[in-house]
Amino acid sequence: MALDELKGTKGATQTVRIERGPVRVFAQALLDDDPVYGSDDAPVPPTFPFVMPFWGSTGEGGAAGLPIEKLRGSGRAILHGEQAFEYHRWPRVGDVLEGTPVVTDVYEKEKSSGGKLEFYVQETAWKDAATGEPVVTAIFTLAINVRPPKPS
Repeated sequence: MALDELKGTKGATQTVRIERGPVRVFAQALLDDDPVYGSDDAPVPPTFPFVMPFWGSTGEGGAAGLPIEKLRGSGRAILHGEQAFEYHRWPRVGDVLEGTPVVTDVYEKEKSSGGKLEFYVQETAWKDAATGEPVVTAIFTLAINVRPPKPS
């Protein structure tokens, strides 16, 4: 059964500093050779906010907010579900942003095989650390593929 008690759970607030090197390398990994990604005030590639906690954190970093240890277990496969971004303005190299991840939805769907899929939706509203103005909201859905119970 999906862990409904996680809905509303907040992770630790993170501060990230967007740096030119990670932006350039991320764009290269996407095979985007636009020279704009090498400039001192480059915009980030469209899906870059997904990796900001890993590549720009000035503190803890990583996938804060989802308690992965509670989601693991026998017969459970953790999958990247989907991601979406709502831009209020485009993040750029040099920006310092703060975001707090919140689990906004938890639900499950039965599979025809007898198993199920559990979904955990996490939103992080990144804001400008200096002004408090919203910059981008990153929405990430983690899916857990749960095998059907073994017949006895």
